[in-house]
Amino acid sequence: MPIARYFLLSAAALVAWSTCKTPSATIGTNMSAGVDTTRIFARVDALVERFIKRGAFPGAAVAIGQYDQVHKLTGYGTYTYESDRPVTPRSVFDLASLTKVIATTTAAMQLYEQDRLDLDSTVQSYLPSFDNPEKADITVRQLLTHTAGFTPFRTFYAEGVRTRQAVVDSIFAIPLDSAPSQQYRYSDFSMIVLVLVLEAITGQEFSAYAREHIFEPLGMAATGFRSTGVSDPAVVPTERDDYFRHRLVQGEVHDENAWLLGGTAGHAGLFASARDVARFASLMAQSGRYEGEPFLDSTTVDLFTTVVDTMMSSRALGWDTKSRDKPSSSGEYFGPRSFGHTGFTGTSIWIDPDTGIFVVLLTNRVYPTRENPLISQVRPLLADLAFMALGGSER
Repeated sequence: MPIARYFLLSAAALVAWSTCKTPSATIGTNMSAGVDTTRIFARVDALVERFIKRGAFPGAAVAIGQYDQVHKLTGYGTYTYESDRPVTPRSVFDLASLTKVIATTTAAMQLYEQDRLDLDSTVQSYLPSFDNPEKADITVRQLLTHTAGFTPFRTFYAEGVRTRQAVVDSIFAIPLDSAPSQQYRYSDFSMIVLVLVLEAITGQEFSAYAREHIFEPLGMAATGFRSTGVSDPAVVPTERDDYFRHRLVQGEVHDENAWLLGGTAGHAGLFASARDVARFASLMAQSGRYEGEPFLDSTTVDLFTTVVDTMMSSRALGWDTKSRDKPSSSGEYFGPRSFGHTGFTGTSIWIDPDTGIFVVLLTNRVYPTRENPLISQVRPLLADLAFMALGGSER
């Protein structure tokens, strides 16, 4: 199947990518692949707008691109069902678990390249206080693959835990569900602990490290962690919280444990716009290159995005990969080496390294309540349309 590696952007698209003053970057017909890209992108618009009408989310932003170019960058809907403020590519969303790959895993990749982080060293070698005997053998690699044996989640706020240190102490003390490397169990605790390791190595608070070494170099000006306790009406709101904070959560991290950790955590807490996430996706689609220069080594990107143990899970190091034996949020057409991640608030990112195609979806599907599963229908359909538009396969 022929793959068109590059497309020419119109003047309007260039403006949208560089300044985001327009809500959409559009292109014409992809003649080399025999695909009417404009028509397929119209189907993207119709898909997102249909699910807004169905109540999947009040607002969304989509970025679709290939290698170093973004071909569609569009905002849809409004901040809430009651609001008339439109979502644009510059609107800032709570990324939820995309934090795990955009911030935490990327920082781990950088420190790995600098020989400051050894994937097979124990956590305790970096964090002497991580001295629970049953956890003594947990390695950095096991944190990244979610095979450390941690329980998936605890609602600490419901247990009366109220401080950052109390959350950390609890994670260190909680018994494991299984011995390390015995089974895959997706756990936020793995990434929370990993950030503590990264902070011990760098001597920096993680939000500062990520800003200086990831977001600023990549021109991700709207991306960062945010303090708790202060709302920001400029940010797309998430949930009407009637169980813990008892207010509309807007500009503060939605995840309760990240909130207790002060807003900066390895598993959640990052905020960004679709424009910024597209920059990051483009970096990964180009095997770690940004504006023609290496930001990450391609061998590091390959290592961290290749599934580690197909018998145990679809997980790579930090990243997820396309499931081989069950439906994936990456849809049907993204290739077998595709990697990505999803976020609880209604976010996702998928990259196909063999075609350079990427798709980003940011939504606030938890507004007004998290009891809304429709996002699971949107993600694969959007990914399929993205691939059809840029991969030359219309089905």
